[in-house]
Amino acid sequence: MSSFILVDTNIWHFAMVKPIEEEFLEIHKRANSFLLSTLMDENIRMALSSYQVAEVLEVLRRSYVDFDTRMKLLADLKTRKFYVAEGSFHTVEEAIRDSFESGIHVYDYLVAYPLKGVVTRIYSADDHFQHAHFFKMAEVVNPLFPWILREGVKPRKTQR
Repeated sequence: MSSFILVDTNIWHFAMVKPIEEEFLEIHKRANSFLLSTLMDENIRMALSSYQVAEVLEVLRRSYVDFDTRMKLLADLKTRKFYVAEGSFHTVEEAIRDSFESGIHVYDYLVAYPLKGVVTRIYSADDHFQHAHFFKMAEVVNPLFPWILREGVKPRKTQR
């Protein structure tokens, strides 16, 4: 039996890009191990929104991941292991409305909302995904706990 999961962009990024700062090597190792084991598990299928595909590839480009590696990933995303969902204008409207309500930037919603009814679990180290909007659509798990990774903010460990 196949299950669909969403792996947030921050995990893809830390798994594929070794940080310069020694203090964040633990995050890289844990993210890399998690992503590799997930990719190797034949019983798990991964789902991404088309927006997230672009986001992951852009984050990797900005981190100087070479073109061939990024194009290989893009080709892999077309295989049976992955399901890519298109976002509709209705989904964008819903994302904007919920973003306004929560104060969380719209991009997290654009990653997740096209996958409503598809994914049963969201893996993210971004504490934005701990908001009730995301828990309504799937279980949310931080596989890098206690690390919190939020775009544009230095990674930190949580106290809880």
